[in-house]
Amino acid sequence: MSPTVSGLRRRAAIAFAALPRPAQEVAFLPWRARAERELRSLGPMGYAARRLYVGPWNTAGQGWEWARAVERHLPHVAAQNLFALRTAAQTHFNYPADHEISVVGQRGRVRKIHGERVLREATHVLFESGRPVLGNFHGGSMLDDLPALEDAGIRSAVVYHGSEIRDLREHAERFPHSPFRGEWDDYFGTLQLIVDRNLDDLEQFEGPVLVSTPDQVPMVPRSVWLPLVVDVDRFASEAPLLERERPVVLHAPSNPRLKGGETVREQMEELAARDLIEYRLLQGVGNAQMPAAIAGADIVLDQFALGATGVFAAEAQAAGRVVLAHVTPEVREMLAAADPEGAPPPVVEATPQDVGQVVEQVVAERDRFRELAAAAPAWVRRNHDGRRSAQVLADTLLR
Repeated sequence: MSPTVSGLRRRAAIAFAALPRPAQEVAFLPWRARAERELRSLGPMGYAARRLYVGPWNTAGQGWEWARAVERHLPHVAAQNLFALRTAAQTHFNYPADHEISVVGQRGRVRKIHGERVLREATHVLFESGRPVLGNFHGGSMLDDLPALEDAGIRSAVVYHGSEIRDLREHAERFPHSPFRGEWDDYFGTLQLIVDRNLDDLEQFEGPVLVSTPDQVPMVPRSVWLPLVVDVDRFASEAPLLERERPVVLHAPSNPRLKGGETVREQMEELAARDLIEYRLLQGVGNAQMPAAIAGADIVLDQFALGATGVFAAEAQAAGRVVLAHVTPEVREMLAAADPEGAPPPVVEATPQDVGQVVEQVVAERDRFRELAAAAPAWVRRNHDGRRSAQVLADTLLR
């Protein structure tokens, strides 16, 4: 946004705030009417014996994926998910969602129009990241919704994605490559405040507690792992692997500060300068373009500091690429124990310090790593195609 536009908006906001309250109400009427039209346009939930509502953040598209998983793999279940934008300029990477409520829409009578619909139609609710689904999606707490949900006979559970519940101090103690070691700046301090708030809310919440990555299980009280879901067929690829003289290394850090991005980038640029690889740093690419971007790579870099992989790694595994990440021995054991065939995740271990050396090893020993990558699509289908996620939701919430 240009300084001129920003300045005009700031002056307009100051002028609006100076108006008498009745004048403000009149000026706001068109916005409120637009907001309420948006809220009323949201489609109703299909009828089934069990009706699950998931929201409000749809992080990495997982709210939508979990909703589709229970519909596909469980009998007599309908589901919808909500994506409530936090800012007008928020980038969402075009993940699908059943209900999307804009910032303008959230200025309407959200609890009256949207919230009452959820209370009429849902039998179960899955709170994402401890935020409410009836209204005040970003400033409120799931605890705000509980009295109304309980009065309506609606059961609820909560799922956490990671950074909003991962205690920074505990992570620094448990994980040798934790990004939270050393002195904190304002960003880490604010992140810890969010975690503290969510942990306080969790102490008062009596429903099932789910986490989307297994590294969180030891750190989040009472938690059960709810596997991430990817569309395995959508990401499947027949593209050749490690046949180019300079293999393509793809890196798409969603949060470089938490995932070792800067250190990794420096090492990849050094390898590219030596003509060993072609390095592609992917940023701001929408969900629709991800299958082609991943299929065009040989080696995919996930995260190297947190101790477990996420959605991007699962998508790359579905495409049969060589995936590098830092996965702790404990998480590898947990994943192998959960896999129906007892196989560990086909992810090449690397840390922020040695990822460059590991990439060199992959380039030098191509046949060995092609074999590892060939096992990845079947592994991710067994663990992340939605069947196991639906069963976890059946066992914990949708009883």
